[in-house]
Amino acid sequence: MLNWARARLDGLRTSLWLAPVLMFLLGVLLAVIMLRLGATWPRTGGVLHRWLVSGDGEDARNLLSTLLTAVISLAGIVFSVTVVSLSLAANAYGPRLIRTFRANRGTQLALGAFAMTIVYLLLVLRAVRGGAPPGEVPTGAVALGSLLALVCVLALVGFLQGVSNLIVADEVVRRVRREFDKVVDDLPPMPKVAAFAGRGLPPDFEATAGRIRLPKEGYVQSVEYHQILCWAEAHGAVVRLDFRPGDFVVEGDRKVLVHPAPADPEAARREIGRFIVSGHGRTPDQDLEFAIRHLVEVAVRALSPGVNDPFTALAVIDRLRGGLARLMVRQMPSPTLADGDGELRVVRRVSDFGGIVDAAFDQIRQSGAGMPSVLIHMLRAIGDLAEHVRTEEQRHALTRHVRLIQPPAGPDGAPGDDQDIRREQRRALAALAR
Repeated sequence: MLNWARARLDGLRTSLWLAPVLMFLLGVLLAVIMLRLGATWPRTGGVLHRWLVSGDGEDARNLLSTLLTAVISLAGIVFSVTVVSLSLAANAYGPRLIRTFRANRGTQLALGAFAMTIVYLLLVLRAVRGGAPPGEVPTGAVALGSLLALVCVLALVGFLQGVSNLIVADEVVRRVRREFDKVVDDLPPMPKVAAFAGRGLPPDFEATAGRIRLPKEGYVQSVEYHQILCWAEAHGAVVRLDFRPGDFVVEGDRKVLVHPAPADPEAARREIGRFIVSGHGRTPDQDLEFAIRHLVEVAVRALSPGVNDPFTALAVIDRLRGGLARLMVRQMPSPTLADGDGELRVVRRVSDFGGIVDAAFDQIRQSGAGMPSVLIHMLRAIGDLAEHVRTEEQRHALTRHVRLIQPPAGPDGAPGDDQDIRREQRRALAALAR
């Protein structure tokens, strides 16, 4: 249930409707409370009273009507700018990056502020009678409406400032890298789950294991590995998962193998299916390559002939280097899990460091093959990562990518560029060798 809730929470966090709906309801609640306080509002002769009093009912209705018209006009500007910014983001950085814009709290709160103010002014305007004497006008409710309208003006200014920051490539790259950092920080504490170090799968595993159908089509968003481990221990079974979070599966795919084969496959399917959450799109939860692919997409689009923006690609390489450095001091998930007695119970597909490095550098290297500045920057980034190396697997993965980077051939190459690339390549290899 925890992983299911986290997957659903990610969808809510990146939606543009949740905050406006909640603030819409808050506007209704405020209107009800302020209108009830209208008849008992303290009427003293002080400065506050003179500021709150807005004349008779007709004066209050004119003020509320003017404020409502102005706020609706401002809301139209906000919605129009939101649509335009999303279109620009989709064209410049790719449609998958729209979730980063939707997740921006400033945009969500700005839309919510306008929704709250509009419904509040509508309800208060409907409750104020045009011929009411000053003593019967809910002055507190009218004053709060004026204050909310002023808040909307400030929200518009903050919204425009936020949008202007969001369409800057460096800011987009920084926000996407922040998602990768969250996934790295949330890596499961492997010492709490025993990693199998004994004998492997039974020799007849493939022939005798029961194949369990997956319950739902979509991208695997999260898997409750600990619950599957407990289920396997309770049933004295070994479970192999031929997928990992981020993979696309089809309903009926037999990618869950159970040994020995369960007597009731449908019961096993229902029980194990509860621990696998799939949905319409990939989420960063448990998917180390999710944010990496988003960063790479920004770089690949920047290196396309139609854009030709190597500086954005260099910024992406810098952020990738920072993310990989954080990952290199973390323990990657183990492909095997054992119970408390050391018996093998779960075999799963996981992301390893080599696969993460491939996802980070392969497409950028291929797209920037004709740009020496990109290749040199990538070599320098890998050379700087050498001081963070903790395992031989990390060293091997980085060394492999250093050797894959070659000077441009044909008219794109120049003798000076060739020498610079070779020099950086030697420096990176030397750093990794140390």
